[in-house]
Amino acid sequence: MGPKRMPGDVWVERKGKVVKVMRCPTEEESINYDTTRRNVISVMNRIHREVIDPQKYLEQARHRDHADLMLLAYPDNLSSYDENMEVELKMENCVSIETLVKNVGQILKGKFLLGRTITPSSKLVGVDAGVEDPEGKRAMRLGLFNYSVNAKMGKSDFEAVLPLGTMLIVKNPVFKKPCDGPASYGLIVDNPADVEILSPRRIESLFPGVQWKSDLPHESRMQLNSLLWEFSPDQSDLEIATKLKNVGNKAFVENRSTDAIRFYDVALEYLSDLEEQITPAVSTLLVDILSNKAAALIKLDCFNSALICTGKALGINNGHVKAIYRHAKALIGLGRYSEGGEFLDEKLTQFSSLGDDILRLRTILPELLKPPGKEIICALLNPRQKDSNLPQKDLPVGMVDRIAEFRGPIQLKKSKICKGEGLFATQDLEPGTVLLVCKPFAGLYVNPEEKKTFLDSTTPNEYLVGVMANKIWLDPQLGRDLYALFAGPELKTSTDNEDPKMRKVDIARIRQICSFNFTGSSCSKEENEKFISCGVWIPASKINHNCIDANVMYVHHDSSLVMMVITFRKVKKGEEILMSYVDAMQPLERRDFMKSHDFICKCRLCELDRSESPALIAKRDQLVKSLAYDPDTNLYPFHPLILGRDMVTIDKVEILRAASPDMNFAMTCSGIYTIAAVVLLDQRRYVECLSILEKVYAVIENVPTNFMHRAHAETILICCMRMGKKKAVLEKWTEELRKYCRLYAGTLEHVRLGDYPRIPEDLKKFGITFFTDTD
Repeated sequence: MGPKRMPGDVWVERKGKVVKVMRCPTEEESINYDTTRRNVISVMNRIHREVIDPQKYLEQARHRDHADLMLLAYPDNLSSYDENMEVELKMENCVSIETLVKNVGQILKGKFLLGRTITPSSKLVGVDAGVEDPEGKRAMRLGLFNYSVNAKMGKSDFEAVLPLGTMLIVKNPVFKKPCDGPASYGLIVDNPADVEILSPRRIESLFPGVQWKSDLPHESRMQLNSLLWEFSPDQSDLEIATKLKNVGNKAFVENRSTDAIRFYDVALEYLSDLEEQITPAVSTLLVDILSNKAAALIKLDCFNSALICTGKALGINNGHVKAIYRHAKALIGLGRYSEGGEFLDEKLTQFSSLGDDILRLRTILPELLKPPGKEIICALLNPRQKDSNLPQKDLPVGMVDRIAEFRGPIQLKKSKICKGEGLFATQDLEPGTVLLVCKPFAGLYVNPEEKKTFLDSTTPNEYLVGVMANKIWLDPQLGRDLYALFAGPELKTSTDNEDPKMRKVDIARIRQICSFNFTGSSCSKEENEKFISCGVWIPASKINHNCIDANVMYVHHDSSLVMMVITFRKVKKGEEILMSYVDAMQPLERRDFMKSHDFICKCRLCELDRSESPALIAKRDQLVKSLAYDPDTNLYPFHPLILGRDMVTIDKVEILRAASPDMNFAMTCSGIYTIAAVVLLDQRRYVECLSILEKVYAVIENVPTNFMHRAHAETILICCMRMGKKKAVLEKWTEELRKYCRLYAGTLEHVRLGDYPRIPEDLKKFGITFFTDTD
């Protein structure tokens, strides 16, 4: 890596016999380059032509000067909302590109830029296009982040994302570099609520007399076969609205619901003046657009806003089948199951034939009123294939619609272990009690085939921030639930539901909430898992952490993203529900990541770990590493002398925490387990085998089952059977194995996938039936 270049620096580069004198442009020179109309048009049109394969384009980009790309990276600092950012759309609040350039890096709060796209749009990181103001003298690159989060180059029609010639308003504009380093200047927008597409009709209404003093560039027009955002004078309002509806439908089919909603909204503007003298054609189109907008909102889980749309549609045509279906779906999404059933019953009485989808929806409603049944629990828990990095099997077709949000016997109260609130049991709970079933506020699943492509263009956190921001923009009531989550030590948790800020998009807070409440794995190219499955689940985020005394486990299904929280030990009434955010078997330095969260875990294990001297910790690590077991090959080079030496080592490891054997996590290492469960068991040294395994089990029974992928109880049970232990002992370990199977996989049949699939048959020899009537 070479020296950091400063504006104005001069240096020499040699390539073979060619010598070049290079100079780092000053800030003023960079700004002039990045706002010269000709440069913006040329660069953006080239990007649009070439970015069909983003990976290939980015590889080529490494050999280009950043100025040739005008590359806008994801912003380092996201904007925080305050009251001064409310914008009144009056011309005295309108600013020009010239004003933005004179105020580099400053958010012009309460102001807006009236702009028009003068190049086709594309997407490298954010959605990009060249934009001008009505004067047309200068232009700049517009970078929209958290906008059209599902748009993909080569797959999406970008004329249906941000069309050439689109007139728009950018509220609270800021012209800046999005990050430090060699990046271009641009109009950076990270809040989707700050962008508003305007139809020519609305432009005339808001800003009468405004004229664009330049034409759309011929070079840009040549990139496209036809212009979507061009309306001829002889087109009627009905024709324009129909055209925009079709563009919205295309976006919806391409899984770009936010784009669809923007186009539906513009289409509705053209029908607003026709509602007073409504004709059958206008009525049909209006209901279709409202119903389709509701479908897009439902896809984003914005059920409150969807209900408003379907209510308007049914007010015009109370028998519109799709509006009826989507109205019921919105009620169900809000957890108003009884109301949804009554609504459908009323419609089914009014109209004899509403279609199979509505009948099917009505039949599943009674199931949504009940706690999750065994079929659903087993499907959600269904483990991944053994020794595989592939995701779980998809849920059966239609099952996700039968899964309701569920909350068991718990309540929210002041926590006993942290400054905020926590969940508490309202009755005594047995192991295996389902406490929560919930879907993510924002979730992401990327299958193995698409993981690399996804990570080339964004990160899971950036994607989730975009989803959350768009949801609050489209359904402001959702902000009350999200903003109540912990957002880091520097931001006070929002709890006042009457505070207007709870209904506004605050990107900086959303980013913090995502960072501190994120659950998932495989979010980098280097991780072993071949897919991405992650999200933010609001109900589960209310549960506080404890490494060693957790009483619940949490699991989410990989592709459906449905999460369950289940007790894995007995919980007394009034006891706080606790989960372990990290694997307790990891060393303290890896568990202690929550210091940055303003939370220091003071559980028994962490306090014990902190009390130990560095010398003692080093001694234990050295003892574990001295075992002959090779963790890379999972092999143990058996020899009587080696085994004898390792048995002495195991005794030493045990002695180091003799006063707290249930927290001696060194005993759970793979080397000790392999020596006991494989070597000693095979040599029929059952007494020593059982002694070690029982000590291991005393530790791991404190660990939530979702962190364990090995049924320790089955090996102990095998050892006990071979020793001819009494029936009472065998029944004890049989029940422990049953408990593991139920918690880990939801079914006792999981025993067939273990190392000893014939355990049920072997137990019959001792008069014990493994499969019980209750299972």
